[in-house]
Amino acid sequence: MTKRKWILALIFAALVYAGFCLTVYFKPQWFFYNPSSLKSSLPEDTEYPAEEVYYKAEDNTALYAWYTKPQAGYPVIVFLHGNSYDVSAFYHKLLPLIKEGYGTFLPEYRGFGGIEGKITQSGLEMDTRAALAKLHRLGYSNGRIVLYGMSLGSYPATYAAAELGQKRSFAGLILEVPFDSLINVVRKRVWVPLPLAWMIRDKYENQQNIRRIKTPLLVMGAAQDRVVPVALAKALFATAEQPKELIIYEQGGHNNLFDLGNSKDILSWLKDNEKTR
Repeated sequence: MTKRKWILALIFAALVYAGFCLTVYFKPQWFFYNPSSLKSSLPEDTEYPAEEVYYKAEDNTALYAWYTKPQAGYPVIVFLHGNSYDVSAFYHKLLPLIKEGYGTFLPEYRGFGGIEGKITQSGLEMDTRAALAKLHRLGYSNGRIVLYGMSLGSYPATYAAAELGQKRSFAGLILEVPFDSLINVVRKRVWVPLPLAWMIRDKYENQQNIRRIKTPLLVMGAAQDRVVPVALAKALFATAEQPKELIIYEQGGHNNLFDLGNSKDILSWLKDNEKTR
């Protein structure tokens, strides 16, 4: 190859590299999210006696959640799902908790499930604040609310525990296959050197938030996770203060902890946590 061709090849490679970095910066929705665009109807499941409740975010975005009332004396568990699908893909994870008497609240985010708007960190924060405000209007104080975040949902759950739990702690914080920072997730999966701190605007810094929580914590990691390496869940757990508990599922992947019986571990932790409180 001639010198001129080498130079042209390098220029082309540089343009591709720069173009990719700029695309990630301006269009993160193309890379980090896989939402269902259509709204799902409530499932016809007799074990899931949910109703759809409606509310609005601070910017007037219309939101909804699937809600089941708790039995007397039980808290409500707010399940914050990850970066894909919509609430209909996750309600089955809460059926064992409903059977035990716990209430559940599955809020949908903007950009998912037929809701207008782009998926961003600030949007997730706003939607989480709106969901918890709705629960407060339904009569639940923070002390009767358990936050449960899965994967990307670990960010709004940890954010809420840190930001909204300062005056009155939540009853508990459960994190399933969480990460410490989105940048670290990308670093573990992409071998090409990239200016990640610049490219990724929404960094979802769970580690910064978890230092501030005053809420009992359960972290569940998956040793075979190919999406969020288990080392990131362990790093997040190490940063948190007591009381906390870590469970690592040796055969667990990113999406199969329910199949491995993690709901039993959640119920056991909830009961122990309630006795402690």
